Amino acid sequence: MLEISDEPPLFDPRRQTQTLFKVQLYFCSILGLVIFLTFCLVRYKFPLLYSVRPYRNKMIRRLPKSFLGWLKVLHSISGDEIIQVAGLDAYVFLCFFRMGIRIFFTMTVAGLLVLSPVRYLLTGKFDKEMTGLQLFYGVMTGSAKTAAKHDDSEPTGYLVVCTIFTYIFTATVFFFLFKETLHIIKTRQRCLGSQRSVTDRTIVISHIPDSLKNEEALKSHIETLGVGNVEKVTLVYDYTKLRILFDRRAEIVHKLEQLYSNYYGLEIRIFKDVETPSAKLKLDLLSQELDLDASVPLPKAYDSKKREKKRPTGRITAFGPKVDLFDYYCQELIQMDQNIKVLREKGDFKPIPSAFVTMDSVSDAQMAAQAVFSPKAFQLITCLAPAPLDVNWDNLHLSSKSVFIRKNIVELIIIAFSILLIIPIRYLSSLLNVNAIKRIWPEFGDYLIKHEILRTIVTGILPTYLFTLINIALPYVISFLSNLQGLVSKGDVDLSITRKNFMYIFFNLFLVFTLFGTLSSYKALLSDTTKIAPLLATSIKSLSLFYIDLILLQGLVMFPVKLLQAGDLAYIFWEYVLRHSWQTPRSYRDLFYKPAMFEVGLILPQHLLIFIITIIYSVISTKILTSGLVYFVLGYYVYKYQLVYSMVHPYHSTGKLWPIVFHRVCLGMLFFQLQMLGTLALEQSFVLAALVVPLLPTTVVVILFFNRNYLPLLFYIALDAIKTSGESAETDDSDELGSFLGSPDGAGRKPRSGRKSVVMRTPSESPSPSHTDPEALSAHVLRKRRSTIDEAREACQSYIYPLLKEQLDGPWVGFEGDDIDVVRYYATESQIVSDIVRQKVSSIEYD
Repeated sequence: MLEISDEPPLFDPRRQTQTLFKVQLYFCSILGLVIFLTFCLVRYKFPLLYSVRPYRNKMIRRLPKSFLGWLKVLHSISGDEIIQVAGLDAYVFLCFFRMGIRIFFTMTVAGLLVLSPVRYLLTGKFDKEMTGLQLFYGVMTGSAKTAAKHDDSEPTGYLVVCTIFTYIFTATVFFFLFKETLHIIKTRQRCLGSQRSVTDRTIVISHIPDSLKNEEALKSHIETLGVGNVEKVTLVYDYTKLRILFDRRAEIVHKLEQLYSNYYGLEIRIFKDVETPSAKLKLDLLSQELDLDASVPLPKAYDSKKREKKRPTGRITAFGPKVDLFDYYCQELIQMDQNIKVLREKGDFKPIPSAFVTMDSVSDAQMAAQAVFSPKAFQLITCLAPAPLDVNWDNLHLSSKSVFIRKNIVELIIIAFSILLIIPIRYLSSLLNVNAIKRIWPEFGDYLIKHEILRTIVTGILPTYLFTLINIALPYVISFLSNLQGLVSKGDVDLSITRKNFMYIFFNLFLVFTLFGTLSSYKALLSDTTKIAPLLATSIKSLSLFYIDLILLQGLVMFPVKLLQAGDLAYIFWEYVLRHSWQTPRSYRDLFYKPAMFEVGLILPQHLLIFIITIIYSVISTKILTSGLVYFVLGYYVYKYQLVYSMVHPYHSTGKLWPIVFHRVCLGMLFFQLQMLGTLALEQSFVLAALVVPLLPTTVVVILFFNRNYLPLLFYIALDAIKTSGESAETDDSDELGSFLGSPDGAGRKPRSGRKSVVMRTPSESPSPSHTDPEALSAHVLRKRRSTIDEAREACQSYIYPLLKEQLDGPWVGFEGDDIDVVRYYATESQIVSDIVRQKVSSIEYD
C-alpha cells in the first residue's frame, strides 16, 4: 500500500481561483473572435476557397457578400435543404449537434436556476470543484476518514439534490436521445422509401459457388428462391491488370500535363472576381489558327511561332540518349491506350465469387438482403449494396480469410498503439500536478511553486493545448490503418474509422488521462479495482478546470479555425506558392474547384468525447454545462456552413452513423452515473449511492431496447415505407431547431408551400391517372420535389467496374468551370496527329 509519506509535500496548483478560468475565457474569446472576423473578411474576398459548392451545385443558395449578412442566410437554411444539397448523412451528423444543443440548454437552465442556487445556499459555492489533494490521498490509501479529515463533508441536503439531479439529467438525456432517434428514423424512412435508385434495388452476394458463377444461372437460382424478380446480375472480376495499366497511364498523362504547363505557362483566373474560375495555357491553343498541315503534332506546330523557349528534352533512363519529351510521352500514351483497349476487348479477367444483383423493386432488395439463401455456412451471403461510387473495387478480390486477418491485425495494431501511448499521455497528465512535476524534475517543480504566472501557464494552459494537438493529429494514423482492413464499402470504412477513433480518444485521452494521472493511481487500481468509482469521482473533480479550459479552447478557438480551414490554407500555400512550377490545370482544379472531403470519422469522435465530458460534469459544474452549450451551438453552425457551402461528404451510408452516436452517448451516461456513485460513496452517503445504482442497469436496458426495436429501422427500409413512397412515415413536427433557437425558419421546418418535409418521387413512379383519384393526383404533384444530392449522385451510376468505361482522355491543358480542354492523340501510319477538344466533366461535385 502506498503511504502518503511517499508523496511530495502537499501542494495543489489545481486549487486555483477563477483567475485561470477568466484568463482562458478572455484569451479564447479574443483569439476566436479575431479568427472569425478574419474568416468574414476573406470569405467574400476569396469565395472559391470557402463557398465553392454553389459554383458546382446551382440548388445551393448563394451567400451575400456582406461582412456578416451571410449569417442570417445560413441560419435560415432548413433541414429539408440540408438533406437536398448535403445528403442524409450530413443531416444526421448535424442532428447530433442539434440534440446536444437541446440537452445542454435544458440542463444549463436547470443548473443556473435551480442547481447552482441550491448549491450556493447549502455549501456557499456555485460550483463543486477541486478543493485540494487531501481527498485524493484518502482515496489512494483507502482511508475514508483521512479523506473526510482533509475535505469538509458536503451537507446531506446538497447530496440529496445531487442524487435527484442525477435522475433528472439522466431522464433528460434519454428523452432527447430517443426523440432525435425517432425523428431520424422517420426522416430516413421518408427519404429512402421514396427512392427507386439502382443502389436501393441492389444487393451484394458473396461466396458464390462455382456452379453459379454465371449471370443467367445466378439470376435463375435467385428467382426460384421466391425473393423477387431480378433485373440484372453483374459478376465481379479481378481487374488488377487493368488498374495497373491505368495507374501507369495516369503517370504518363501527368507528365504531359506538366510539360504543357511549364512549356507554355499558365494563365490563372481563380482568385479574381469572375463568375467561373479557370486555368489555361497562356497560349490559347483552341483559338490559334495556324497555316500548317493539320497532321503536325501540336507542340511542334506551335514551335513554328518561333518561340524562344526550346522544346523540353531529357533522358528517360540514367544513361540513355536525350529524347524529345513531348514525342516520347505522346507515343507512350498512345501505346498504353492500345494495351488498355486490347485488354478490355479480351476480357481475360479472373472471376471473383461475388456479384451485384439488382432487383426489380426496392422491397425485393430489402427482403433479399435479410434472407438466408443457402443452408450451407459461408455460402451465398447477402447484404445491401453500397452506392456504386462507394465501392472499394480493389477490395472485392480479397477472400473472407484475408479480410478477417486484415481486420484483426489492424485492431491489434490500434490496441497496441493505444497501450504504448499510455506513457506519454500519463506524463502529459502529470503537467496538471506540480507534485508530479516535482517528482520528475524537483528543481523545476520548486521553481513553479515560487512563480505563480509560469505555474499557471504550465499546469493550466499548456496541457490543454498539448491535449488538443494529440486529439487532432493521431486520428489520422488510425484512419490510415482502417483503410487497410479490406472493407468493400467506403461508407463502412468511414464508420469503422469513427468507431476506432472514438475508442482511442475515449480510452487514451479520457480514461488514461483521468484515472492514471499519477503513479499512485496505477498502484491503487492494480491493488483494488473497487477504487475505480471513487478514483473516477475524485479525478473528475480535480480536472474540472482543465476540462473547462479544453471545452473553451475547442469551442471558442478551434471552431473558428475549422471555419477558416487553416489546414487547407496551409496546403494551398504549399501547393500554390512553394510548388508553383509543378502545378497543372488539373491540379489547380482539384485544389480550388473541388470541395474538400468532410471526413466524419476524423471529426465526430472528439465531439462525442466533449459531449460525454459535459454530461459527466453536469451535476458538478454549471460552468462546464454552459461551456458545452456554447460549444455545440458553435459546432452546429460551423459544420452547417461547411457541409452546405465548402465541403462534401461523398459516402452514402444512409444514416447508419446514428447507432454509433446512440451507443457512445449511453456509454457516457454509464460513466456519469458511475462518477456520481463514487462521489456519494466518498461522502459516506451510502444510502444515496445505493439509489444511484439502479441507473446503471437502466442504461444497459436502454441500449438493449434500442438495439432490438430501433436499430433495424436505421439499417433497412420498412416495406410499408417503400409501398407508400415514404408517406407512411409519420410526419414529425419536432424538427424545429429554428423555433428552439428563436428562428421561424429553422432546420427541419416545413417548406413554405406546405409540402411534407421530404417526399420524393421520380416521374417513372408516378401513379397512373387511370387508377388515381384526380384530387389525390393533384396532391401528389404538389408534394413532388427535386431529388436529393444522394439520388443525383447515383442517377447515372451502375455496378460496372469504373475503369471498364473510363474515357481515354489525354492531358488537360485548361479548364473553365466544368469545361475541360483535353489534348487527344491519334497514331497514323507515319506520324502522330493531335487536336484539342473542349468537353464537360461529370456533374458530380467532387469530380
